[in-house]
Parts: sequence; C-alpha cells; structure tokens
Amino acid sequence: MKKYFVILSISVLFIACGRVGDEDRLTISGVPVASSGNIMFDVRSKSQLVTKNGTNYDDKGHYSMLVQSKDKNDNPIGYLSDFTYELFENGSKSSQGESKVIFNEDTRPTTNKILLLLDFSGSLIGDCDRVNSFENENNLCYQLIESAKQFIDDTVTQKQTMAIYYFNSKKNIMPLSDTATPTSDKIKLKNGLSKLYDSKFRADYLEGYNSTNLNGAVIEATKIACLWVGCNDGVYQPVNDANFESFEFASIVVFTDGRDLAKRIDKIDMLNFISKYEDLYYYSIGLGDVDTNTLKSIGRDRYIPVKQNSDLDGAFDDLSIQIKSWGESFYKVDYCPASQEGSVDIKIEVENDNYYGVISDIIKLPENIDFRCDL
Repeated sequence: MKKYFVILSISVLFIACGRVGDEDRLTISGVPVASSGNIMFDVRSKSQLVTKNGTNYDDKGHYSMLVQSKDKNDNPIGYLSDFTYELFENGSKSSQGESKVIFNEDTRPTTNKILLLLDFSGSLIGDCDRVNSFENENNLCYQLIESAKQFIDDTVTQKQTMAIYYFNSKKNIMPLSDTATPTSDKIKLKNGLSKLYDSKFRADYLEGYNSTNLNGAVIEATKIACLWVGCNDGVYQPVNDANFESFEFASIVVFTDGRDLAKRIDKIDMLNFISKYEDLYYYSIGLGDVDTNTLKSIGRDRYIPVKQNSDLDGAFDDLSIQIKSWGESFYKVDYCPASQEGSVDIKIEVENDNYYGVISDIIKLPENIDFRCDL
C-alpha cells in the first residue's frame, strides 16, 4: 500500500501528570518496578525514530503514530491496558461519531539488535587463569561469564537478538560470539562466552593486550550497530524506513571494570561522536575503579554501578528487565480526523486507572482527499 508522510513536525507526543502516589508500584511481568506516578509517552523524543517525518497517513483514511511509554526516569514501561481517551480538535472536544481514535498495544514486528560489549583487559584475563570449581564467588572472569550467560537467557528472543564483542588495548573490538551479527541462537552466544575458559584462546587472542581502550571501543561499537540498522552521518535511518509495518532498533550494552588507559581516543571526542547517534540505545555497567561520570555519559539510557564481583548477576538482571520492558512498551495510535481540509491541532487525553497522558500534534491534511475512516 502506498503511504504518505504529511505532518510538518513531531516532538514529544505525551507529557503526563501523575494519578498515583509515590508509594505505588507498577508490576511488569511479575517484577515490581518503582513508579512515582508520573508517566511519559513519546516517539523517542530524541528524533523521528519510528515515524520518520512524522505521522503516517494511508489512503484508507486514517493516521498512525507509534508511541513509547516511559516513566519519569525515561525507563520504558510495558503491559499497559484498559485505556480510555477523549479527543480534541482545534481546541474543541470532538465526538467519536465525527472522528475516531484508537490506542492499542502495537503488534507490528519490532526488533531490538543488542551489541554486548565486554571489557577483556588484563584484570579479567588474570582471573580467568584462576577459575576453578570451588572458589569462584569473587572471581571476576567466572562471575562475568555466568552473569552474561544468564543475561542472554533472560533477554534474547526472536524480537531481541544479540551479538557479543570484546575490547582490550586493541584499536578494534572483536566478535566473541560465533556470529558477528545479531542472533537469537542462545547456544551460539553462550559458546562464545565459554571461550574465556579456554587457555589456548586466551593465549592466542587476549594475553598481552592488557590495557583498556574504552573510548575507542564505544566508537567502534556504535559504527557496527549502525551497520545493523542504518545510520548516515549521525542521522538514524532504519534499513526498512520505507516499510511502516516493522521497525528495527539497536542497543549497545557496555561492561567495564576500569578506566580508559590506552588513550587512543580522547573522552570528549568519544562522547561527541556518540552524541550524533541519538536513536541508538546505550547502557553501561561499571565495576571497580571506573570513571563514573564517563560511564553515566555512555550509558545515557541506563548506568548501573556494581560494587563487587558477586553483584554482577543483579546488575545484568536489572538491565534485562528494562530491555524486556522496552519490547513491550510501544503503542499504536490510530486516528481519523473530523476536519477534512487545512490543518488540525489534535489533543488526545489518554488514561487508565493509574496513568494519564496527553498526545498533542498538528497535522497538515492533504488537499482534495475524500477521507473514509477505516477504523
């Protein structure tokens, strides 16, 4: 079906005010998540992530917007339901007999391609030499491998695929998983992690590269993730941007237990570089003597500090919950206008028992079209 993008601009679609108290909690897949009662729904306000040039209009006569639900800390919230809504056009309340709006969980294919980037500098490799079956609680190598394997089990699905890369003092990051491109094959991913238990693999590929090229690694990971979904000079362009029926995204998860000591890339240059790619998702986990401010800047969607090796399980588990919620946090708004010509300033008030939000947008209607609402 031929489709036309007709809106002039889009920014934040929902800005909500709370309807529940600070003590209330929202449960996602049985896991309680703290909520202040404030919720925001937007089209990933960093840019036109999903709708490209804006709201989508098809020749059946309705507009579609894809929105994402997030809490006040920008964390995605999924599994929202039982919404009611009121529609206002050009400042006046509109009758559902004259216009129509539907707000539902989006069912179109949405794929999150995850690049898990692990620090394999000297501190980790030294611990790999000491892995045994008796005293591994404080062994960094063992804890990272086993925590990452659990992260794979908890996170990877057909909709959320993954590839694993590592970095040390080398200029380039290297694939650790059996495939350098995202896969849903958990066995391939975990087999890659198990290579760290192989002394020959460590001797051939890891030993001697003891320093940490964190800044350079983040840049290289960004370039690879962009190849997966399509980036052009810092502008996010999904590979399938002409197809409004499915969407691809990319996430970068960085683990490090140290600071950038290789000094290949300046921190400011790295942060300036990744700032261009606003629609890639970045997460970071820091353990030990790390530059907290840098990792917070890298992990702009979530930074998790870890105090000791045995806490890695909890850090990866928390991150898995957030990423899984991400996949269930998209909602589709379909709308048929009462206005038939010119521009229409729409406002849709959306609420359920716990949350309230407002969609606002200005749509320029195509000329000389006989709208026939198909909702």
